[in-house]
Amino acid sequence: MPQIDARIFSKQAGNMYLSELKLWNFRKYGINGESIESSLPGVAIQFHEGMNVLIGENDSGKTAIVDAIRYTLGTQSREWIRLDESDFHIEGEQRAKELKIECIFRGFTDQEAGRFLEWLGYEDVEGVKRYVLKVCYTARNTGSRIVTDLRAGQDSVGTPIDGDARSLLRTTYLKPLRDADVELTPGRRSRFAQILKAHKLFQKDGTNRHELEIIFDKANEAIEDYFDHNDDSSGANELMKSLNSYVEAFFPQNESNSPSVTVSGNDLFDILQRLSLSLDVNPSGLGAANLLFMATELLLLQSEENAGLKLALIEELEAHLHPQAQLRLIYYLKEKSTTGQYILTTHSTTMGSSIPLENLILCKNSKAFPMGSNYTGLEKKSYDYLHRFLDATKANLFFARGVLLVEGDAENLLIPTIAKIIDRPLHRYGVSIVNVGSTAFSHFVEIFRRQDGEPIGIKVALITDMDVKPLEYDEKKQEEIEAAKIDRKNRLLKFENGEIKVFVSPNWTLEYELALSSQFRADFYRSVLWAEKVANSKSGVPQESKAEEVDKVVQSDFERWLDTWGDEPRKDEKIAFEIYKNQMLDKEISKAITAQAFAQTLDNKTAVEGAAKSVRSDLQVACTLQYLLDAIYHVTEPREPQNAC
Repeated sequence: MPQIDARIFSKQAGNMYLSELKLWNFRKYGINGESIESSLPGVAIQFHEGMNVLIGENDSGKTAIVDAIRYTLGTQSREWIRLDESDFHIEGEQRAKELKIECIFRGFTDQEAGRFLEWLGYEDVEGVKRYVLKVCYTARNTGSRIVTDLRAGQDSVGTPIDGDARSLLRTTYLKPLRDADVELTPGRRSRFAQILKAHKLFQKDGTNRHELEIIFDKANEAIEDYFDHNDDSSGANELMKSLNSYVEAFFPQNESNSPSVTVSGNDLFDILQRLSLSLDVNPSGLGAANLLFMATELLLLQSEENAGLKLALIEELEAHLHPQAQLRLIYYLKEKSTTGQYILTTHSTTMGSSIPLENLILCKNSKAFPMGSNYTGLEKKSYDYLHRFLDATKANLFFARGVLLVEGDAENLLIPTIAKIIDRPLHRYGVSIVNVGSTAFSHFVEIFRRQDGEPIGIKVALITDMDVKPLEYDEKKQEEIEAAKIDRKNRLLKFENGEIKVFVSPNWTLEYELALSSQFRADFYRSVLWAEKVANSKSGVPQESKAEEVDKVVQSDFERWLDTWGDEPRKDEKIAFEIYKNQMLDKEISKAITAQAFAQTLDNKTAVEGAAKSVRSDLQVACTLQYLLDAIYHVTEPREPQNAC
């Protein structure tokens, strides 16, 4: 997925912008105290000057944040907005009677400050006085009605804000389920007409008629002439004569009522309401119409006549758009984010992976977590790494309830099958697997670690190999092996923090642990041989007859190994070493294909009636695989403590 240079999202100073949003008792966001007056807000969010993207699963509070802003500031479309009882936070069975929304603005130019001079305050930033404006929206539910109040000032008390100042704070708002065809269709509620009316091109100069009005006057003259022309061959004149005869009969003799045909309502706004906007595409689908509608809204936002707040609220930007169209739109918005502010919501992994991590705000469990460097445990090098390698697949972690971080394709392929067998299917628990590749764990783990120590509410399991190669089973060197294991595990445990847990294979790699497991050793070796057949097959799919050949090799090799090492205390380790090192690594057999074949074997076994319980039982007692099970249980549901192997 193409990535966007993070630097282009850094807006230059020089325009007012929404810097902070604080909510008390608004929908999902309650209060941290006994009352609004004495408590901290339920959530406080800091926004960038340019691009801000609210991301997270359904019902995580993204829309509540957007609605709080537009309820307080209003919208350019002047839609009718009214609070109702459901907007008041409910705690248990008790619904709040009061709510409060506070919007804090910074970045004023002197010209912008002049328009809000009565309500502006100042704050000292490193010895420099800067303008700050607080707009506070409060509501009280009396039982019979909801009483609201809007004030502005340096503090939370403030003074009522007048209509002119309020109009300068209005936002551009695009709702999630946009009906672009309706918005662009002629009529009294035409949004296109409203946008054109606000443009300087359609501002009337005193009593002079606008050029469009003159055009319609000429059109009316031509229409009247069409119906009144005496040499009419079309029959229009005869039609009017017939109509006039009825009119003369219906009205008193002394009244003059001669009908005429014109295009009525030639006032400029009436004309604008008759205009439609469409693309040279027939028919234009929802995606094309949606893009056209957004273009018209952003036209007003970016116009020179817009002397107020240049803030666009766009819900579900990806609606009706395929991934490439989403990317084009993001590239356009990034260019405009230097002169305006955008607060977007999304469920799109394409969006999540295309926008720099610093510009994301993760909504989770009635809280909001900005992903900027002031909030996460990420260093600059990690932001740079994630900007390059956070693709749409890995972006699933922003919508997950649990995350499994794995370091290879084998784990990625095999773990979902194991989770299903032990009755913890990952999809049911909202768990995402993120293949970070090699040992890039630190870059991803720190996304979930906050500088203030507050947990995000997403359990993370880091699954990795011990990566301590077994020596040649020399007892004198066993101490070295154990020391290396301890050192490796201690280095990995530094990643653990609350919801983040590390799960390490007991000995070497996943493949070695499978080969070491008495319960699954034979099936795994069969998968290794099958993967070899796949690699050597021209079609990529070996013939079914090869299965019997593989089974014979498995039986023969195991008989030979048991004959050779059957009485030795380390026979299991030697067999595992033979399978993994000598058979798999030395022959460069694909780990991914092997894992795929082994997962298919497990699926086939559990599909047999009555066999699933047996396979589940084998997994539960397979000591070398317990780290995988523990990781799955961590991100889904805890299990009862197990006896140590």
